[in-house]
Amino acid sequence: MLRSVFLVDELPPWTANLTKREVGRTKAFVGDSALALRLNRLTEQQLLPLTSDSIGGLFEAFVASELLKQRSWSEHDYQPFHFRDRDGVEVDLVLELDDGRIIAIEVKASSTYRSDHFAGLRFLKDKLGDRFVAGIVVGMSDTGYQFADRLYGLPAAALWQSRT
Repeated sequence: MLRSVFLVDELPPWTANLTKREVGRTKAFVGDSALALRLNRLTEQQLLPLTSDSIGGLFEAFVASELLKQRSWSEHDYQPFHFRDRDGVEVDLVLELDDGRIIAIEVKASSTYRSDHFAGLRFLKDKLGDRFVAGIVVGMSDTGYQFADRLYGLPAAALWQSRT
């Protein structure tokens, strides 16, 4: 019922048979950040200072919700998924383009980009080879960063900004 009134969104698991240890559970989240805060009964005092512990899950849900909305007008068709295996490798969002290429996104409520933020993205890049277009850590920084070949850190504002 919550899905039908657009209060809850779901991301199906991406099970590309990269390993035999992929977990096939759907990930659900409340797409409205204000409603999620209210349902969690989080106060301003509990949220401040803003840390990954206080808003990490909310920030991830926000980014996922925005990407789901953008599917309707994006110039490229894509299907959103998430990836997780039993060994602990996880990627928050896996966008599969119509031609099978992959853009992987990790969401971090951090203003810095650290090597460990890219661990799941590196895993998919190694497994997918040329199918892997880019791995992106979306964070709370004001600037972008190229970590390695096809691996980037971008501010959340990049979701709405176009290149000029």
